[in-house]
Amino acid sequence: MHSYLSHLRWSVVLAAAVLSLPATADPITIRAGIAVNFEGMLPVFAAEQKGYLKDANIELEKLDFQGGGPTVQAFVGDSIDICFCGGDHVVRLRSRNIPTVFLYGLDRRHNYALIGKEDLAGPGGLEGLQGKGLGITSPGSMTDNTLRWAIKEINLNPDADFQLLGSGTGASMIASIESGKVNAGMLVPIDAEFLKSKGGYKVVEDFTDLPYAAFAALVKESWVSAHPEEAKGFIEALNKAVADLKSDPQLGFDIIRGMYPSLSDDLIKYAVDSAVGRVPENGEFGQAEIDTLNAIMQSADSSIRPITVEESRPKL
Repeated sequence: MHSYLSHLRWSVVLAAAVLSLPATADPITIRAGIAVNFEGMLPVFAAEQKGYLKDANIELEKLDFQGGGPTVQAFVGDSIDICFCGGDHVVRLRSRNIPTVFLYGLDRRHNYALIGKEDLAGPGGLEGLQGKGLGITSPGSMTDNTLRWAIKEINLNPDADFQLLGSGTGASMIASIESGKVNAGMLVPIDAEFLKSKGGYKVVEDFTDLPYAAFAALVKESWVSAHPEEAKGFIEALNKAVADLKSDPQLGFDIIRGMYPSLSDDLIKYAVDSAVGRVPENGEFGQAEIDTLNAIMQSADSSIRPITVEESRPKL
């Protein structure tokens, strides 16, 4: 009898202990649209590989849209939760009364250059391409806005004096440049370096030194309000990944090698160093990046309202 009561007491104690353990939350699936799948995504891929997103109970479902325009359309229509896009869209969407913020900034410098064949790109810069076709990723994208701003800066009209042609990203844009479908096209650093390494190509305009809220994880303020813990977890996961990428260059090298298996080791190293060095501290853009962003956006559309640094950040 004593043995039975003793066993019963232990059973009750064990049951109470099990019930007192914190419940493991089911992971939340975050639908993420990617405007351009390039080295700027490195911190995200590293956070996945190291398990930091999983530790934050986040499962990232990634969709590749090949351009900012279609990615933002999906974002506005609530088909995706995060838009890995150019920062331009935060300004444009806030002007349309769709409060959007940078959950995590991934590139604090403009990430495009205009590249063309030496025999097709003409003399000098943009002036030498007047009347020619210029490749943008998609209408309404960061590449579209930037070229419109640059063309206006030289007192020309982007619609009357040039042809801005949607040509996709990566391999699609490179094919358009190589085939002569466009006289020059907008490429991210690793694609630009790859094309230049083949010989016979030149940089028409290099925007990559501009301080700019160039690429980031964009979310609506309503999403942050509904998912504050996931938003904090995402930021923490990427901060850990960036720290790892800085302390262990091989981590970034292996990820980029998987993305671009045919590139040389030198180009892979260049891409990793560039991507890691361009991430803003804690994923937060500063005043210089926001100022240039506002200037380019207002040049593309004078009706757009500029944003402040405070407005650009999530309230957590």
